[in-house]
Formats: sequence, structure tokens, C-alpha cells
Amino acid sequence: MIYNSFKGARSRHHTFLGFIQAHKRQIAYTGAGLSLFYVANLEKVPQSGRYRFMIVPRSIEMKVGNMAYRQTMSQFGMYLLPPSSRDVRRVSKVMRKIIGVSELNRDDINWEVNVINGDFPPNAFVLPGGKVFVFRSMLNICRTDDELAAVLSHETAHQVCRHTAESLSKAPLRWTLAILMQVFIGAGGIDNLLLSILFELPASRQMEREADEVGVKMLAKACYNPRGAVNLWKKMLRMEAQQGQSIPEFLSTHPASQSRIEDMQKILPIAEQIKEDTCPQANQFLDFFGASRPVEFELD
Repeated sequence: MIYNSFKGARSRHHTFLGFIQAHKRQIAYTGAGLSLFYVANLEKVPQSGRYRFMIVPRSIEMKVGNMAYRQTMSQFGMYLLPPSSRDVRRVSKVMRKIIGVSELNRDDINWEVNVINGDFPPNAFVLPGGKVFVFRSMLNICRTDDELAAVLSHETAHQVCRHTAESLSKAPLRWTLAILMQVFIGAGGIDNLLLSILFELPASRQMEREADEVGVKMLAKACYNPRGAVNLWKKMLRMEAQQGQSIPEFLSTHPASQSRIEDMQKILPIAEQIKEDTCPQANQFLDFFGASRPVEFELD
């Protein structure tokens, strides 16, 4: 069976080479056109200066966010804490400050904070369109508001940097590469693993690091202590050691906690300077209003 599989893969390989020989000019034109299309749709991430491929408009991004919101509510709606609960009010207070210093403090975004109670792993995420979900187990880890701000600013930074739209934009590229690798190798499982290691995981880690940096700067601007982010990930590192959950970084969509701590410590001086420059004049205003302008929330 192994020989037959290899023989079939070799046959597909020769067929593919024959197709290329017969259509060299068309393939060259198509390749040139696709290259121009790719270059024409490169843009710079304003918050970091990184260049990326982007073809998904905000309207599609918002629709995807609405779909994800409906799916999340269908799955976890029965576990939501009431708006009057202490946990929801705590998350809302921190989110108001973070939103107030971000590019997402806009009238066209209807912010909504939800806290999910129950026996679930710690997690938090912000969807396109301003829907915030925090699992109560995450609040048990974030004992201080500085640590909670580190989580929420990181998740908000993903939307500030439009990482959802960026991931959607890359989908056609992944599909094309998957088809080509299937033709050459003929082993779908191996192809998917190679694609994941070579393209998807590095991109995910790159976006995670970008969200870390942008998020730490945001929480500093909102007058939270940026060292809360370092403290949070030191906790995560201890949890990994205790529970044996650490996996090699090159197979993880998130940077390993130790790497994350080291990266954040490098940008701490910048974040602390932002806090020092911003907060003496803004502390009283932020404590009273919770943001640079009042932010409306739907909490049910």
C-alpha cells in the first residue's frame, strides 16, 4: 500500500509537470497577475508599521463578528452573569478606560460586555463590532485590575489592528498553497501540518506579539500599570509548569509564556513612559468618566 501510494503521488507529479510545460505562458501571466494583486493589496499596520496583505473590508469584518457573536451566545448565553453582578461591573469599568484611549472609541460600535460563569477554562476575547466575552475563570486569575487590563487590552488590540480581517484575507492564499501541496505530495494530513507550521502558526504568533505590544501601550495610556501584563504572564507560566500544559512554541498559535514575558519586559520602559506622560493630567478625569469620552455599553 505504501508503494502504491508513492506510485500514485509520482504519477500526479508527472501529470502536474506536463500541465506546466503545456501552459507555461498562461501560468506565467497568471503568476505575474497574482503577484501584482498581492503587492497592490499590501498595507501598513498603523500601530506597528508591519506590512500585511489585506483584502477584507470592514463591512465583511463586522458581519463575521456578528456571526461569531450569535454562535457564542448560542453556546454560552445560558451561563452569562447578570449586568448588575460585581464581575460584569468590574470588566465594564476596565473596558471603558481601554476603549477610551483606543481607535475603537467610535459611535458606530455598540460595545457589550459579557461574563461567562461556569466550569470553563480561562479565556477572553473581543469580537469585531465590540462584543466582549470574559470567562469568570479568567477573573479568578486576574486578581488586580492591572492584570485584567492586560488581558482586555490585548484582546482589544487584536481588533484595533484588524487581525480578524487579516486572517480572513490570508484564507485564499492558504487554499491555493494547500491545493498545490496536495498535487505534489498527495497526503492531505501532512500538507495541512506543513502549511500550519510554515505559514499559519508564525502568522498567528506574529499577530499575538503585535497585540501584546499594542495592548500594553494602550493599558499604560489608560493609566493602568504595564507591569500587570508581566505579572499576568508570570502567573500563566507557573500554571503551565504546575499543570504540564506547556508545548513547544513553534507548534503554538500563541508565544510561550516565558517568551511573552521577555518581550513585554523589553517594551516596559516605553509603556511606563507613556503612563508617566499621560496620567498625571488624565488620572482624575479618567477615574471620573472612565474614558476620554463616555462609552456606552449594552450589558444584557
